Amino acid sequence: MGRRRVQTVVIAVATMMAVASAVVAGSLMVAATAPFDNAFKKQRGAHITAQFDPAKASAAELAKTGKLPGVAASAGPYPSTAVRLLDRSGFQLPTLTLVGRSGPDGAVDRVDLKSGRWAQKPSEIVLDASYEGPAIGLGTTVKMSDAKDTPPLLIVGFAVSASETADAWALPSQVDALASKSNPVASQMLYRFDSASTKQQIIADRKKLAASVGPGALLGTQSWLDTKRAADQGAAATVPFVTAFGALGIVMSVIIVSSVISGAVGTSLRRIGILKAIGFTPREVVRAYVAQALIPAVVGIALGVVLGNVLAVPLLSDTESLYGGVSLSVAWWVDVSVPAAALVVVGLAALIPALRAGRLRTVEAIAVGRSPRTGRGRWAHRAMGMLPLPRQVTYGLATPFTHPVRTLAMLLAVAFGTVAATFAVGLTSSLNAIGTSQDPESRAAVTVTTTKAIDVAPPPPPPVGGKAEDPPPVEDSAASTPEKPKVADPAKVRSAVTSQPGTESYYGKAQTEVAVAGVTGSIRAGLYEGDSRSGSYEMPPGTGSPVRARSWCPPASWRGPAPRSVTRCG
Repeated sequence: MGRRRVQTVVIAVATMMAVASAVVAGSLMVAATAPFDNAFKKQRGAHITAQFDPAKASAAELAKTGKLPGVAASAGPYPSTAVRLLDRSGFQLPTLTLVGRSGPDGAVDRVDLKSGRWAQKPSEIVLDASYEGPAIGLGTTVKMSDAKDTPPLLIVGFAVSASETADAWALPSQVDALASKSNPVASQMLYRFDSASTKQQIIADRKKLAASVGPGALLGTQSWLDTKRAADQGAAATVPFVTAFGALGIVMSVIIVSSVISGAVGTSLRRIGILKAIGFTPREVVRAYVAQALIPAVVGIALGVVLGNVLAVPLLSDTESLYGGVSLSVAWWVDVSVPAAALVVVGLAALIPALRAGRLRTVEAIAVGRSPRTGRGRWAHRAMGMLPLPRQVTYGLATPFTHPVRTLAMLLAVAFGTVAATFAVGLTSSLNAIGTSQDPESRAAVTVTTTKAIDVAPPPPPPVGGKAEDPPPVEDSAASTPEKPKVADPAKVRSAVTSQPGTESYYGKAQTEVAVAGVTGSIRAGLYEGDSRSGSYEMPPGTGSPVRARSWCPPASWRGPAPRSVTRCG
């Protein structure tokens, strides 16, 4: 090893990079294997999330439901309500389910904090990690309305619940303070059952809960099977790619290590012949060259495990965001199995050529070490010599057949390397295109968010034939009169945008929640004004609306040029 420093360093570096790649690839494959199931098991997710009416079921009665036959564990009751929050720009978030919990841990649904900390004071709130973005981050404040006397809520953390039991968390006292007549406080209970793997079992468990309390006390339930189905559908597009990419990385690591080690030992045939000439036995030759490969390989394996764990951290972080699961880390058995497999590959790659060389006679080993074995590849030289090409070209084409094993290893390395590179570039571009198509508004260079004015209802008209009654006296008339929020005039906004030099196009979009017949819950609707073709969703031909992709219907207030393609504009 001391005399062959370059070869020793090459073996150590090649092994280190191969092991690091295998650790990263193995971690990605583990993360892509049933991501929801792993997160649900780690958090001890709730099989059933139940909402009860606190007026019909007391906390003591709900606590007794956790001792029903078949209930493995329970948590709660937690106060729960629905809220609509405004960020600092006045933009209203979707309706959030706010649950009061004193901490993230519990017998069921151990919430995973992604960043920040848990709420410790009534004015603090923790949001689901999916709401984290440029406008909403740690330290920002949200409010229930635009009124000046509305107390702000400080965002102190972002968390993930695999069971999706809530969109936001706060202290129980804060939930009671934020409840309203339209959204009263409910009691949330979380259950894990001994048998809850099928829809029929979930229905039976729900009937058991409903029968254990008074009539009408159970307001609604959420099954973990529905949450699992939605999570699996969201990850279905990326799991095969991640798995295939991880498998390619492991195969490449094996090919690189085996080719480097076998090549290093194979080029030492002449030296092996010399060692045999001075008295080394074949067994001693094999041991010496296997050790010569294993010692630098062990150093490279140890460094590769450390490097692989470091490189896996940002990739697993992206995987967490992609799957929406809990915090991921390199599995302990990956750090054990990859080094063990690498040692086996290195040992076999060194043992096979060393055994072959140890069986050679001394003179033959010295001769083979200088030139290829006599007769090997002769048919290839004869076949290439028949081609109408210069001798230098035909000799180069026939030379790989002189060392078929080494040539095959090189071909496999190049082939799998090309596949991996093509796969990586294609996967990146495809996922970027998918992300762009799902968020067309990101194509705009500038996005401005404004608030919409909420008109205050005028006082009731006086009764016919009489005068209106005098209003009750108030101490502070300014405090009792709601202040109308300041909003931008749409006409002035359009004028300001069009007057700016360099503006190519613009459009407006308003968002609201609407009810759709046949669909449970509210639907987020987007209403467009102007030429929104640059930010429109791409529609495959033959699906969805009869309006083809890139077609649009101008609103009644449109004063721009006529659209190029209009189909069925009512």
